[in-house]
Amino acid sequence: MRVPCYPRRRRQCGMTLVELMVAAAIGLVVVLAAMATFLGSRQLFTANAEAQAAEDSLRFAAAVVRGIVRQAGYSDYAPDRLGSDGTVVIGSSANLMASHDDPSDLDIVGASNARVGSMDESHGSHNSRGVNGSDSLRVRFFGRSRAGGGDSEPDGTMVDCMGIAQAGPADDVPSLDDRAWSFFFVAEATDKEPELYCKYRSDKQGAFRSEPLARGIEVFKVVYAYDGNGDGVPERWLDAVQLEALAGSTAGINDEWRKVVGLRIGMVARSGPGIGGARTQVELLYPLGADFPGASFMPPADGRLRRTSTFTVMLRNVMKEPAP
Repeated sequence: MRVPCYPRRRRQCGMTLVELMVAAAIGLVVVLAAMATFLGSRQLFTANAEAQAAEDSLRFAAAVVRGIVRQAGYSDYAPDRLGSDGTVVIGSSANLMASHDDPSDLDIVGASNARVGSMDESHGSHNSRGVNGSDSLRVRFFGRSRAGGGDSEPDGTMVDCMGIAQAGPADDVPSLDDRAWSFFFVAEATDKEPELYCKYRSDKQGAFRSEPLARGIEVFKVVYAYDGNGDGVPERWLDAVQLEALAGSTAGINDEWRKVVGLRIGMVARSGPGIGGARTQVELLYPLGADFPGASFMPPADGRLRRTSTFTVMLRNVMKEPAP
């Protein structure tokens, strides 16, 4: 019952137990609603940040790979200096011919579903269980030296996959060995997160090193535009295994690689763990686009957000014919 309230004893007036319980319940509902709004906003912010991070990784990786592929087979044809007889000298690979059957002399080469060693010049072998079936890609090209700076000071126009400027070949005896190296492949970091790696050699005598370029890249796939008749227009797209299968012998593999005039590259990037929603919601992804269903990727139901990127690069420089 309600406590009587007398004018002279007004300070003793108060709420009943029922009123107090109702007020507490209303306050609790307001607090719970505020907490739910805060947690929802925080989860949405985290999801947006993770999605943006995945897209940033894709954009950066695509920019690096695209820039390096465009350099494939580059040779400096500009005159470097005057010879003793007054004629101009081109200290580049302009007149060098690649050997017929040495794979290291190819400017573009890759392997399908390949694991790559981090400290050697190998681009891996086919079907060696690449991370999520990822491919490898190796690009070689000549650097360019600064005018008047000798043959060891790069001018900064040609860089490898780590952004290290590459000098041009020796002026006296230019060699195919003077070319820069850039490899791309997917490997797992120490915490098992997949990353796109760059393998490079910063100087002509140094050891090879591998460094991560973009975190969260879990798929890297490549197909090649094949120009069989040499008219400059590709007839079909082939992966590395299909391309090499066209060669009648091991010695003829290099000939087939030199018929590549473009590359189509696809990547899949994933977010951090547990922010993508229900773990049962998965979608079949096509890193190279729906026109290449054989390169599909079914991600695990791990609650991660995923983004794909696909782009095509046509080769600017001539892939040299083997020496006669």
